[in-house]
Amino acid sequence: MQLRFIAGLALVGWMTGVQVQAATLTPSGRNTSVAVTFDRMSVPAQLPIWSNENGGYDTNDAPKWGRNTLVCQSRTSNPYGACPTFPVWLEATPAPYPVSVTFTESTTKQTLVLNVYLTKRRSLNNVVIASNLVPLNAFGGAVTPRGDGTDFSAYLPSSELSKFPSAGTWSATLKMSLMQWPTTCTGNSQNISIGCTNATKLGDWIATLAFKVTDYGNQQIYLPEFGNAAANVDLGLKIFPGGRGTTNVAGTRSLDMCLYDGNNSDSNRVSLIFQDEGSAAPARATGLFSVYRQGGNKNLAQDRLDYSVEVVNPLTKGRQVVQNGSEIVWSGTNKGVLRRVVLPGQRNSVLCVPAPMELITPSFILSSKTAGRYSGTLRVIFTPTTQ
Repeated sequence: MQLRFIAGLALVGWMTGVQVQAATLTPSGRNTSVAVTFDRMSVPAQLPIWSNENGGYDTNDAPKWGRNTLVCQSRTSNPYGACPTFPVWLEATPAPYPVSVTFTESTTKQTLVLNVYLTKRRSLNNVVIASNLVPLNAFGGAVTPRGDGTDFSAYLPSSELSKFPSAGTWSATLKMSLMQWPTTCTGNSQNISIGCTNATKLGDWIATLAFKVTDYGNQQIYLPEFGNAAANVDLGLKIFPGGRGTTNVAGTRSLDMCLYDGNNSDSNRVSLIFQDEGSAAPARATGLFSVYRQGGNKNLAQDRLDYSVEVVNPLTKGRQVVQNGSEIVWSGTNKGVLRRVVLPGQRNSVLCVPAPMELITPSFILSSKTAGRYSGTLRVIFTPTTQ
């Protein structure tokens, strides 16, 4: 017996009317804040300001906002961005387009002009059809259809960010105008120096930029007397008559010092450790430092000169006795009196913490020491922190 299964399928079709609605985004002004921190030795590859921010679209009326542009509010003034103030219609313009903007350091008021780079892309029904266009150029290129919407981007590349000359808070404001292309253009849309003078302004695009730039690779103990040279310091020893026909020797030596933290002295805590070379010093008073006679025996007192160190506390302005190998900590140094200096090899001034020191050699009888040249090393270890 053969069984046959037959399935009956009832096929039904429906026809519906599909209505396509226009999508619209009305263009408007923008206020953007960008606050970042980076070090001069490791700048970002690119720092975005606007990333494909929409400048409006209307899928039912492509020319309406599909030809929108961004222009500067001044052609020549750098404070808020300098570039043409009216849009153009040119078949070839370079992209990305540079706009020069002035940055100002908050403390020193030093200024620096950098280029912010802008690009535009065009979309059709929310699909990107052309990119890397010049923001102030309304020309649609060889794209058909020409698009019904625009997006804009602005950024600073590493080549510009690396131009900050010193640590500090560098601020700038970029002000652009979003413009609508008219039905009929007056002026000269083919001349970038003139542009379409009757374009309609749709809103202000403003970006407030605040860059906290550090320079930790340039932390240093600055000794103005020596600049880039090695610090060879004499103890300022002087001979004067002593009692019972003896000849005594003593000395003082002042040495200016300023401490730079690589962050324009924004660190609020400073640690200092003073050390000599750490060789033997039998019978030396606690906390003193020593230099030794070249070729002498460091274990013999007659081949050693002892001295003390005092440093001016930048907060109290009083002298502070330094103990050999012990740590000194000052808190609140960023709120004390700071000094503006130009560090060796730098062009711009920075703020450092002044901490002058004095080397004091107590009086000793000349005959108690072996004649010769005495030398040694004084190490100063500087550690700035923020707590």
